[in-house]
Amino acid sequence: MHTLTADDTWDRLGSIAQLLHQAATRVWEGAEPDSPLQSLGLGVYLVQAQASSLLPEDYQLPDVDQEDLEGQSALQLLTAAEELTRPLPAHRPDLVNSSQLVVDLCDLIREARDLGC
Repeated sequence: MHTLTADDTWDRLGSIAQLLHQAATRVWEGAEPDSPLQSLGLGVYLVQAQASSLLPEDYQLPDVDQEDLEGQSALQLLTAAEELTRPLPAHRPDLVNSSQLVVDLCDLIREARDLGC
């Protein structure tokens, strides 16, 4: 089993935050006024903030290659973010809230599926 280094962990969380930002943008693009998509978009932004709060204050988010994400739906981006959480060391004191991040991501994935995102 591969153990993540601190840098790997931060890069993984940074990538999760970037994927969530892109997912929220996709959801908001398709949201009509008073649409359930607005609630989903807000939920994705809140989980993005949750992921970002796990990062060290001086951490710089990695650049995102927009071409890599082009054509991916919000659901695909959320699923990719959830997959990145799997090897996170939830036993570390500074990542104790990563378990809630995983639960919230799974809830968002379920909601995105229900809404056809």
